[in-house]
Amino acid sequence: MSWLRRLSRDRSSKNEQDFPMPLRPSSFADHQSPPYKDTQYASTYNSQDRLQSYRPNTAPQQDAPHYNTLPIQRPPEGSNNATAHNTPPPNMTQAPDPLTRAFNEAVRPYLDKIERLQAEIEDKNLDIQQLEDERADMHAWIDKRGLRADVPPSIAAAMNNDSTSAQTLAHHLDRKMTILNHDLHRLQDSLSSHLPTSTFTTTLATLLPAIESLSTLPHGPPLAFELLIKLGGNLNSHGGEEGYNNDADIASRAEFYSRLDETMVEVVRRRLERGAEEEQPWYVGKDVKRLEKTGGFLRSKIGLQAYFPRSLDVMRYEVKRGEVGMNGRHGGGHVSP
Repeated sequence: MSWLRRLSRDRSSKNEQDFPMPLRPSSFADHQSPPYKDTQYASTYNSQDRLQSYRPNTAPQQDAPHYNTLPIQRPPEGSNNATAHNTPPPNMTQAPDPLTRAFNEAVRPYLDKIERLQAEIEDKNLDIQQLEDERADMHAWIDKRGLRADVPPSIAAAMNNDSTSAQTLAHHLDRKMTILNHDLHRLQDSLSSHLPTSTFTTTLATLLPAIESLSTLPHGPPLAFELLIKLGGNLNSHGGEEGYNNDADIASRAEFYSRLDETMVEVVRRRLERGAEEEQPWYVGKDVKRLEKTGGFLRSKIGLQAYFPRSLDVMRYEVKRGEVGMNGRHGGGHVSP
């Protein structure tokens, strides 16, 4: 047993030589009692050391490298992070599910039919444009030859949609009236006998329906008014003393002027109703005097007793209304200056 004691003493002396006692901090030495002589304890991790560990190190570190850091991109507020991470990139398309694929296959025949109908509509539009161009060429050809007064009603209705249709139709009617008058004169000169007045009246009466249509167009009543007066004048230029004294010719002439008067009454009424369309006011009294003068001449020349009698009554009444309107009672038509 003695050798064990010696061994323990040798080890203790060796430990004291190799491991000197460490120096303790002053705080520990001031507040703690010294340890036992034969034992040594490591310094405990007190509260001061724990507080020092939580404090940031404000001292600059010279040796630490500095790196440029990039800002962290965060999803917007209210967005789901899981949804944001699971959203595929724009260039990646997901395969359609079976329901979507079945729907696309079901509507594909209808989409093909829609495309086919759209192509047919484009073809029809081209055909319509071609027909409109052909119609415009046909109308230009008719107007160039002065045949508007002779076209069928369906074509006339399409041609009268133009803003200048009244002026064009009046020009063609005047040209046709001149041609008919020239042909009747030439026919009369080629005959040795007297040409009946009924031939003149029947030929000139063919222009009355076209003149009536002219009065229904915008700016047409003034033009129709002048054409009716000219048409009666063309009849007055035909026939000699034989025709004026013939009872049959006198009856044919009176019947023709009666038809002229019927047409003129409607034209006068339309002209009075559309007085605002005329560029210049219509002085009704001036035309009344003109018709009365022509009627007096025909009465003395060929014995014509009635020259636009009902039309003159309407015009005289309008003149009377105009004179009353100038006196401040009520408005009326324009009187001659």
